[in-house]
Amino acid sequence: MNPAKSNIANRTLFCHDNLEVLRGINSACIDLIYLDPPFNKKKTFTAPIGSSAEGAEFSDIFREKDIKEDWLKDIKEDHYSIHELLSAVKNIEGKKSYNFCYLAYIAIRLMECHRVLKDTGSLYLHCDPTMSHYLKLVLDCVFGEENFQNEVIWGYNVGGKSKKRWARKHDVILFYGKKSDFYFDGIKAGIQRDTGTKSRGGKIGVDSEGKRYQDKIVRKTGKVYRYYLNEPKIPEDWWFGINSLQSGDTERTGYPTQKPLALLERIIKASSPQDGIVLDPFCGCATTCVASEKLNRQWIGIDVSVKAYELVKIRLEKEVKSLFAQNIGFYTSPPDRTDQGVDYLSEKYVYIISNPQYEGEYKVGIASNVKSRLNSYQTADPERSYKLEYAHL
Repeated sequence: MNPAKSNIANRTLFCHDNLEVLRGINSACIDLIYLDPPFNKKKTFTAPIGSSAEGAEFSDIFREKDIKEDWLKDIKEDHYSIHELLSAVKNIEGKKSYNFCYLAYIAIRLMECHRVLKDTGSLYLHCDPTMSHYLKLVLDCVFGEENFQNEVIWGYNVGGKSKKRWARKHDVILFYGKKSDFYFDGIKAGIQRDTGTKSRGGKIGVDSEGKRYQDKIVRKTGKVYRYYLNEPKIPEDWWFGINSLQSGDTERTGYPTQKPLALLERIIKASSPQDGIVLDPFCGCATTCVASEKLNRQWIGIDVSVKAYELVKIRLEKEVKSLFAQNIGFYTSPPDRTDQGVDYLSEKYVYIISNPQYEGEYKVGIASNVKSRLNSYQTADPERSYKLEYAHL
C-alpha cells in the first residue's frame, strides 16, 4: 500500500477514547507507534497530590462489562486467529476472565494501529512480564510472527524487592515492523563502545593516528573486522543504561508509570525518519510527544484524560523553549478520515473460501479484510489448502 497523506496536523492531542481516534486516522500514514498501555495490574493508578500531574489517574482493571460486543464481532470477522486466541485464554481462565477482557481491549486497538502504519512503519508495545507472553501472541496474529523483530528488556535499579522470588526489575518492549522493509537506523541511537583495555571478542589496539580500535575475527570466514571505539554501536536488546525515574528527577511529573525521555528518544531516533510522524495512543504525561518534538518529528498523542493536554503544554514549554502552547492542537472528538476510497475499514466483503482437498467444504462469511481471514484459516489448519473463491463488496 502506498503511503497516504495524514489527515491529522502535527502537534495534535486528542482527549478521547483512543479506539475511536485511531479509527478516524487515514490508513498507512504513520511512521512509528509507541504505546504504553495499562499492564493489567488490576488496580487504579493515581498521581500524588502536589505533583504537576495531580488529578491524573487511570484504571488498570478490565471486566467483561467493559468489553463491547462489536469489538469481539470485528475481531472474529477480521482476525479470526485472535478470536481463537481469546477463546483459548477464556477457557484457561474460567470465570475470572481478567486476561481475556484485557487482551480483547488491546487487540481491537492493535488492529487499528496496524492499519494506520505505513508499510515501512513499526510498532513498539511497552509492557511487563504480567502480560508480555499473551501480548506477543496477539501481535503475532496482527502483524505476522515473521515481522517480530525484538523483545527488548529494559532493566532498572529501583523497585522489585522481594524475599520470596528474584527481584523484578525490568519491563518488556515488543518491537514489530509492519513489513520486512520497515525503517530502522540503529546507529542513530548508538551507544558508546566498551573502551577497556581487554576484550573477549578480539584485540584492542591504537592505530597510527592514535585512534583506539578493536579487531574481531569471524570464525567461519577468517575475516578480520575493525571497529573504532570512539564510534557508537547499535544497542543490544537489553537496555540497562536508562534508569526509571525517581521523585527527585527534574523531568518527573508525578504521573503514574511515567517513562524517561531517554527511553523514548532511543526508540524514535532508530525507528522514524526526520520529520516522520510518531503516534502514541496512550500518551499519558506526553513523554513521547516531548521526545518527538526534541528530535524534529511530527507527533500525535491520544489520552482519555484532559490532564495530558495540561502536561504536554507544561513539558514542551520547559523542554522546547521556542514552542508555545498555542501551537498545540487539542480536540475532544475523533477525526474524520479523508481516504474512504482507499481501504476503508467500514467496507465489508462477502467471501467464499474453499478447500480443494475436501470437495464441498466451504467457509462463507463477511469481513473487511478477506486476505487476513484466509490467512487465519490457513494458520489454524496448515494441512488444508484453503483458497479464496469469491469476494464481493
